[in-house]
Amino acid sequence: MTVVLRLTRVSKDFGSLRALDNVSFVVHGGEVVGFVGANGAGKTTTISTILGFISPSSGDVKLFDDVVHPYSAQRFHDRIGYAAGDMELPPRLTGAQYLAFVLHQGKGDHRKRLAELTERFQPQLDKKIGTLSRGNKQKIALIAAFMTSPELIILDEPTSGLDPVMQEVFLDLVREVQASGATVFMSSHYLSEVADVCSRVILMRGGRIIRDMSSEEMLAGSGKHVRVVTGHKTTKPPVGATDVETTHEGTQTVLSFVHHGTPTELQVWVAVLKQLHDIEITEYNLEGVFKSLYEDEGEKS
Repeated sequence: MTVVLRLTRVSKDFGSLRALDNVSFVVHGGEVVGFVGANGAGKTTTISTILGFISPSSGDVKLFDDVVHPYSAQRFHDRIGYAAGDMELPPRLTGAQYLAFVLHQGKGDHRKRLAELTERFQPQLDKKIGTLSRGNKQKIALIAAFMTSPELIILDEPTSGLDPVMQEVFLDLVREVQASGATVFMSSHYLSEVADVCSRVILMRGGRIIRDMSSEEMLAGSGKHVRVVTGHKTTKPPVGATDVETTHEGTQTVLSFVHHGTPTELQVWVAVLKQLHDIEITEYNLEGVFKSLYEDEGEKS
């Protein structure tokens, strides 16, 4: 498989602060890779290093098998689309003027693609960007990132400010460009959207990569959320349960937990419950999965 992006032992220091610590990973052509972590984990610094906005203190970054340097990064930009959730756009230009400028910077004729994306995102293009809402600014940034059909699209919190309908429009677009052969590398606070479109998830904490896993692996460990109501005061969860909570409502005990074992193990546990009044089994919240992964890996590091 073609390697589109490679980071090798990249570290970045800002004075005494080590923002990135020996970061290494590879992204292959056609992948959609999610890049997740809490605020301050180092995601934006990593992306800024990839794009040549800042230089690493050590290690190297390669795009399309060429080393990235700030003075040479411009040569990659025709092949890359980029959008960030807090992206600075020229406030005195209208949305139409800015997109026309981006259109003329790229190679080839992408007017049809621009019209198509404008129809899908429905941004306000006749007003100056500085007067627009955050959501409308983000629509314009995303159109600019995708409209020249780049080989690699790098996105830093791309759905920040978008409403749920526009978030779904964005996810459909990611699926489409992957089907056409493009590569997407995206950071996100929303694990649900990462799980929806990404084949891999890279988990970052404290400037280090602590997990690189498939989406299937991430979801396989998610477990089931179980809630039971019994008439017994000492109901205990099965062995290995997490996020255990017990409350009392009159004479009833409400026990909730996350079950990580097999359905058979859960069935055996339910069968011996005393005075069972109700049971509910649902998918575990994806944000809870992320929290568990993050905390578990933090304890190992």
